[in-house]
Amino acid sequence: MDAKITKKRLGHQLSYDWIKIAGTCILAVVLLLVLFTTIATRPTAGQTFDFYTFYNVFFHSDELGTLDDLKRGGALSFDIQELNTYEVTSTGYEDMVLSTRFAAGEGDVLVAADVGDVYAEDGSGALTDLSGLKEFLYTYRGNCMWLGTDGQPLNDPQYGAVGSNYFADCAAYLDGYFPGAGYHDAVTAGQYTALDTSATLDTETGVVEADFRERMRGDKRYKTEEQIKEGIKDEYDRLENLRDAFVRVWNSVKTDGAIRVNEMTFSVDTNGDGTAETYNWSYSFDISGLENIHNLLYYGADGSRAGLNLCVVRNGSSSEEELRYEPFTLLAYFVNEYNGGDWATYHEPSDEEGV
Repeated sequence: MDAKITKKRLGHQLSYDWIKIAGTCILAVVLLLVLFTTIATRPTAGQTFDFYTFYNVFFHSDELGTLDDLKRGGALSFDIQELNTYEVTSTGYEDMVLSTRFAAGEGDVLVAADVGDVYAEDGSGALTDLSGLKEFLYTYRGNCMWLGTDGQPLNDPQYGAVGSNYFADCAAYLDGYFPGAGYHDAVTAGQYTALDTSATLDTETGVVEADFRERMRGDKRYKTEEQIKEGIKDEYDRLENLRDAFVRVWNSVKTDGAIRVNEMTFSVDTNGDGTAETYNWSYSFDISGLENIHNLLYYGADGSRAGLNLCVVRNGSSSEEELRYEPFTLLAYFVNEYNGGDWATYHEPSDEEGV
């Protein structure tokens, strides 16, 4: 039998079987993609940082940079694996968009502007049209962290919700790793006590290492002991960076520094019957005093920084205690990058200021 492979025979074979060969190659590629997708480390809700803007607040996206840029700047920790930005615009579907995303456990911070209120013409002083910030909080304040500067939990009779205090929560978390710091007692004391960074991170008892190993159990980034030890070093840096940021933010909001808590008290006629309800809210950080924040975030067509406020959303990272305080390091990054590192000075926005 003549089984010699010739050019002619090879051509006949390929002409008959090229579909099978192509199909086999495509199947192999698909199987490889499925394999790599299956074995890849998938970010948890806490490891995904979602940054929203609301109603006429926009990003200079090039200025924000990549996730790696933010990590290098200390804005986000090593454990954040994915960064998403989303501009919520007034299209008529914004409530559906936010409700769906929040229900799915997405969302970490949202920036809206506290400008543009419209008041009743009858002299009552009641609001008839809310600013973007108030509009967002009116519907979604139940999805935001309470930022009472007295360090006490939320008790909102209008909304019927009771929630913890974001500052007190973070202070208690840090006390677990910085023995003797006393942050929680100071924050909940009701009167201002300047916090400092003199407490030393506990690297002796192994509590940081034990918690890290438990948290990273099954994380494919940490398969070997060498990888775990490198991760523990990153964890030390994360905790110290968080402590420094928290102390600076707390001291700033208690002294009317560069970062403030927007303590809103206002009345609004929600149903148009002339009866106004009064609200007392502390749900957002006022970042409008950062002199150059409009280089990153801006309101309206003129690029103003007036009224810019950052709300901490209690969804994405709130189920993971270690990662729910990333907004503190983000705020510290904002001060360093857009206020020259000056925590004491609040630059009052003016009508003329823009990009």
